[in-house]
Amino acid sequence: MAQLVGQPKNIVREFIESQNLERMDVRVDNGKLVRAYPLSVAAIYLSALLRDGNLDRHPLGISRGKWHSLIKALCKKEPGRGTMPNPCFFTGDYRVEIAHSLRLQLEVNISMQILVLQSGEYHIEYREGLKRIQHNTNWLLNYSPKKARTLSSLKISQDIVECQVRMQEGFQSMYSLSIQDWLSLWEYFANQKNRYAIALLKACAKEGIDVLIKRAMVDS
Repeated sequence: MAQLVGQPKNIVREFIESQNLERMDVRVDNGKLVRAYPLSVAAIYLSALLRDGNLDRHPLGISRGKWHSLIKALCKKEPGRGTMPNPCFFTGDYRVEIAHSLRLQLEVNISMQILVLQSGEYHIEYREGLKRIQHNTNWLLNYSPKKARTLSSLKISQDIVECQVRMQEGFQSMYSLSIQDWLSLWEYFANQKNRYAIALLKACAKEGIDVLIKRAMVDS
């Protein structure tokens, strides 16, 4: 990975260790134990370099689009291990972010899981955002040109953001959208007379969801 991005090995190793990313000891053919990392770690590192502009002047002149294609290939799911976001709409950049989970209590009977990304952004996982309004949790995943047109009209981001979320044991992969995208989606469903979406938007509007998240982060 260091050779790929033209950086010293110790810089790459420091990043991995500072983020406490997944690692494993593997015994190779000669019997020696070596430290190895899953491909998702490379995807996380490349995403961080792209975000900070550290690959814009790569000696090989690789475009941002090709870097994102490589990140997507590194994260390619095995058959039966999950579905990709609706390919009719999600055609933008593919990035992988480290995130930690935060439970946000909006009302006595309304709570949700918020993903706080390393970059400081707040996101919500696909199924979580739809489950909060009692809607089909695969709505953003299923192949559908019609839904793609709806998402386009709402100006939802076409980027695919895969979050590697720290759990008690290891990491769990989740696709997510930003808070702003979710507010647009919930408004769309509220206009479709979804009473859960209406209640959720009212709860978010009382103090502002960003304010509530920051308060929950302080209290956690």
